[in-house]
Amino acid sequence: MKVFDVKSLLDKESQIFGGRIGSGKTEIAVNIAIKMSEQNIPNVLFDMDIVKPYVRIRDIKDKISMYDIEIVSPPDITRKIDLPILPSHIISKLMEKDKQKVLDIGGDPYGAGAIAQFKNLFPEGNYNFFFVVNTRRPETSNTKEIIEAMAQIQDASKLTINALVFNTHLRWETTGRVILNEYKIVKDVSEETKIPIYFACVDEEHQNLVKDLDVPILPLKLFVNPLPRLGE
Repeated sequence: MKVFDVKSLLDKESQIFGGRIGSGKTEIAVNIAIKMSEQNIPNVLFDMDIVKPYVRIRDIKDKISMYDIEIVSPPDITRKIDLPILPSHIISKLMEKDKQKVLDIGGDPYGAGAIAQFKNLFPEGNYNFFFVVNTRRPETSNTKEIIEAMAQIQDASKLTINALVFNTHLRWETTGRVILNEYKIVKDVSEETKIPIYFACVDEEHQNLVKDLDVPILPLKLFVNPLPRLGE
């Protein structure tokens, strides 16, 4: 198993993570920022998800406060409501040239559209836009759904998706067979769209499940609480 190296991202100034709700994009963006900090790579983590249905970076700030990462997020009042409010200093932070910028954007067209107003700050060729896929979530369970979701996010954000991240899991019920079967779906998407699968993810305790994949692996620290088991 080849572990994903965040240093491979440094040829671009910005790392943008999008994907449908529940794809794991927030968890991945946080982990990328943490791993950069652990390797003394200056970075800023941007919470640009303005939609409430699931967990956003501002909702887990207390869990990641132990890590030396700078976070730019909307005012605390937005933790319990849906308002398209972004911090007033966000433009100056996005314009910084001496730090990597890691962005978590909304999981639907409305949420992803929040970044469109800053399009001029992301010149083509100077960012990675990762579309995170969990094929066990609604609206991304097959090739057709995934490609349609990608098109909607691209149209709303006015940016170009240029990389895929495979993050299929069933939390405690994940098996190696599930991983391999679902990976084939994302490979089909990659072949049809000509967009590469940049890396795959798994939580740190289950790295053995992805040992047979042919892409680098990003082991994840988990901060977002899973849904309870049925009956609990």
